[in-house]
Amino acid sequence: MVQVDILLPFRDAERTLDEAIRSIVRQTFPGWQLLLIDNDSSDASSLMALRWATRDPRIVVVHEPKVGVAHALNTGVGHGAAPYIARMDADDIAHPERLEKQLAYLQAHPEIGVLGTRTRFETSVEKSSGMAWFVSWQNTILTAHDHYVKRFVDAPLAHPTVMFRRGLIAAHGAYNTGPLPEDHELWLRWMDAGVRFAKLPEELLTWKDHDERLSRTHSNYRVEAFFTTKAKWLAKWLTQELDGRKVIVAGTSGLCQARVALLEAEGVRVDAFTDVHRREVQDYAFIPPNELPAPGEAVIISFISQRGTGDRIAEFLASRGLVEGDDFILAA
Repeated sequence: MVQVDILLPFRDAERTLDEAIRSIVRQTFPGWQLLLIDNDSSDASSLMALRWATRDPRIVVVHEPKVGVAHALNTGVGHGAAPYIARMDADDIAHPERLEKQLAYLQAHPEIGVLGTRTRFETSVEKSSGMAWFVSWQNTILTAHDHYVKRFVDAPLAHPTVMFRRGLIAAHGAYNTGPLPEDHELWLRWMDAGVRFAKLPEELLTWKDHDERLSRTHSNYRVEAFFTTKAKWLAKWLTQELDGRKVIVAGTSGLCQARVALLEAEGVRVDAFTDVHRREVQDYAFIPPNELPAPGEAVIISFISQRGTGDRIAEFLASRGLVEGDDFILAA
């Protein structure tokens, strides 16, 4: 009986696809169906996928000519019926016990809707310290609470590691095919609906970074696309949570002000700025850090994006009795 449908979209992936598929075939859990979604490939990867399908009846090749990961994933969803859906990318390696451990956890924890795993990072890119830091950051986020409060920093779990319940798509919608990061948008939308996320502490996928990876090359994953997406869901959350409280933004740089503009375009009025160094922003009040309101009186949003700064801001605000996810949120 098929319990897990694995969605693996690919396009011109002849260099990596064979190894990715082999890592699924070697899973310790046998009750899966692998949907290889050919997203208009023009290289040998199409034939490679078909050869695998002739060897193993659990492997099915699906064609989606409209180019785009979200289009391919939605097509793959429609070709399966298993109660659980797992993601896989054509350039990554699933460790043998991945599916077995994720399925066992989800069956034992009905309150969790989406489950990721920690990842092992490998790269062929010379300048990859930013990506390595990002993976390390993701690997620190394990609990449902931490996924929720860190959701506006960046995608808190790696898309190719997830397994989720099929019913979530019917309840809250599938992948958005617009010009945006389809995974982070899905996480924000589902979390807004109350879906709980978690992550296994084991490294159960090797995330292979290279120059041609979509997250490095496609406009859907540029910083501007992420912030436009985050602004929409951050504004929705603020509208629900403010209850008359003021909005204060940490960070007065031009970049922070541009992010405020995105937030205000979604209907949220920012009342004041704060920063370690006094810098007035026209038409807004300035509040020094040691004069920030007490818990329950305001919501502070940090748009400061320097690596590691968010953690220091969170520590400072927490030392004043403010609660992350209630009194303040990190959004960069």
